[in-house]
Amino acid sequence: MDKKIDIAVCTDERFFMPTGVMMISVCENNPETDIVFHIIVDDNVQTGVCKDLQALMAPYSGKSVVFYNTKGAIQNKVFPKGMNRNDITKAAYYRLYLAELLPQELDRVLYLDGDLIVRHSLSPLWNINLENKALAAVSDASSGLIEFYNRLKYPSELGYFNSGVLLVNLKYWREHQVLRDFESCMERCADSIKYWDQDVLNVVFCKQKILMPIKYNLQRGFLLKNRNFDYRKVEKELTEALADPCIVHYTNKFKPWKIYRENPHPYNSTWDKYQNMTKWKGIKYDCRTMKQRFKSFVVSILRKAGVAPVSKKSVYVDVAPVD
Repeated sequence: MDKKIDIAVCTDERFFMPTGVMMISVCENNPETDIVFHIIVDDNVQTGVCKDLQALMAPYSGKSVVFYNTKGAIQNKVFPKGMNRNDITKAAYYRLYLAELLPQELDRVLYLDGDLIVRHSLSPLWNINLENKALAAVSDASSGLIEFYNRLKYPSELGYFNSGVLLVNLKYWREHQVLRDFESCMERCADSIKYWDQDVLNVVFCKQKILMPIKYNLQRGFLLKNRNFDYRKVEKELTEALADPCIVHYTNKFKPWKIYRENPHPYNSTWDKYQNMTKWKGIKYDCRTMKQRFKSFVVSILRKAGVAPVSKKSVYVDVAPVD
C-alpha cells in the first residue's frame, strides 16, 4: 500500500486538548508517512479550537487536517443513552457514520480515540488485510465478562472488541450498507446498549471482524491485577504489549490530564511527554465533584495526623515506564 494513512477522529470541544496530544504522538512517531487527520465535529465546536489543531501540524511535513461537520440528521438524531458517564457524549456515535461522512474515494480509514498515545509506526497496523471483513480491532480488556454477551444476546465465543482503535473497511461498509444495521440495532437494542457505539459495532460485526494484537490498543484493563479476561490465553501477546505498546489507550475515567491522588496510570508520563510538545504543556484538570474534593481533603488531613492509613497498594501489575 502507499505511504499515506487516513486517520479519523470524532470529538467535541471537551476532548480537543487530548485529541491534539494524540495527533502529536502520531506525527512524532510516523515522520516518513503522509497523514491526513479527518476530524468529525458538530456545530458546538468553535472555529478557534479547530485552528489550534491545524496549527499543531505546521512543523510536520506531509501532515494535514480536514474537518467534517455532522449537520443535519446525524447531529439532531437521538442516540441510545448508554451508561452514565459525563465524559462521553453523542460524539461517540459519530464513528458509525464514517462511511457517509468521509470522502467516497477512501476505501479504509484508521479510527483513533482522543484519549490515547501512539508510540510507534502505524504502517504495520494500516497494512492489515481487511478483505471481506468490516474492521480490525483489539479485544476489550473486559471481554471475559459474560455480562456483555447476555446483555447484547450473541455468543461469548465471538468475543467483544474495544472501539477506540479501529481499522475500518469503508468499502465493505458502503457495499453492505451497514448504516441500516447500525440504526436498526440502536432502535432494537436501545435499552440494552451500555457502551454506546462500541456495543452497536460489536453486535453488527460480531462475525465480520479481525482481532489485532493487544499492543495496538493497550487499555487500562490489561494493566490491572484484577483482570476481566483470561490472560493465560494471551500471555505472550500481553507480555509484548506491556513491554513495548504501539498504542497506549487511557480507557475508563482515569485520564492522564485529570487530577487523581491514588493509583495514577503507570504510563501517565508517556502522555505527559507529548502534551509537553503542545500549547497545553502541564495543564491538568480537577474534574472531581465538590463532594469528592472534600472527601479527599479530609482523608489527606487524617493521613497526615496518622489517623487514616496511607494506601500503598497499587491496582496495577508491575510495569516499567515506556516513554
